[in-house]
Amino acid sequence: MAKRLFILHLGPDAVDVSSMAEALAVGGVRTPAVDADALAHAEVEILRAHRAAGLRRKDVEGAWARVCRRARKTRTDCFVSMPGWFGATSEQAALALDGLADFRVVLVATSGFTDPPRAWLSLVKDERAHVLPARLGDEQLAAQVARIALMEEEARLDRLLAKVSRRRRMLDRRSAA
Repeated sequence: MAKRLFILHLGPDAVDVSSMAEALAVGGVRTPAVDADALAHAEVEILRAHRAAGLRRKDVEGAWARVCRRARKTRTDCFVSMPGWFGATSEQAALALDGLADFRVVLVATSGFTDPPRAWLSLVKDERAHVLPARLGDEQLAAQVARIALMEEEARLDRLLAKVSRRRRMLDRRSAA
């Protein structure tokens, strides 16, 4: 079975994911069924900023794992926006990506004229990292994410078609011999 996409949005600005659901569905993308508090705790957990947020480590521990489990349960491509992770260190980015081992991670950064998040770009394959202009509206961002998901699906189907074609040629060679 092919790995599902996990489209991770990083950007200095927060987006309203609930208003993006319809546009994301065009690309076959859903958001995991988690509340805003769980996402906020996951953000704090990965950044290890629980003290600065006035929380105990026990309050945020396992929040990102819960988000990842919910994403697996959707059994479809997922989209999560974590704007606070834009400035994460490479260790923090690696920690976040460890929970996504069952997914093909696609990174969408809305950085505009600021420097894109190098810590994240170094951990994701170049063809799966997309830097979009800043100040996109929620609908515009959702349309771009849906387009990226459809491009990834097309690439997956092209690879599958090439594999089937190779197998067919091998069978033709064997039957001709």
